[in-house]
Amino acid sequence: MNQKQDVLNCEERLRAAMVAGDVETLSELIEDDLVFTGPMGDVTTKTEDLEAHRSRTLQIQQLDLFETALHPVHGFIVAMTKAKLEATYDQHPVSGIFAYTRLWHKGAQGWRVAAGHCSRIGDL
Repeated sequence: MNQKQDVLNCEERLRAAMVAGDVETLSELIEDDLVFTGPMGDVTTKTEDLEAHRSRTLQIQQLDLFETALHPVHGFIVAMTKAKLEATYDQHPVSGIFAYTRLWHKGAQGWRVAAGHCSRIGDL
């Protein structure tokens, strides 16, 4: 398989793990020093992200990716995708169309997300 296909597979594993609240798989796919900027400008670490899933503070009912594009850059792959999202966060409903950018890095443990950003771009 080529690198882009590997990352596409990882993107799908990540999506499925987020919907399922599968903290073990999420941990495998996220770098220990992750920096993720959410749609409100909040910066989240790996520990915080995993805890939101573990505690069910974040519950994703639907996360459908579309218009995914991958761009290799100096040993990294930048994944840009849009998603239809329906979720609850801290018991508040969240829904809409979101744009995600993730920086994938391949290390000893395979492809993992090192950084990411999410912005709300529209209504469902």
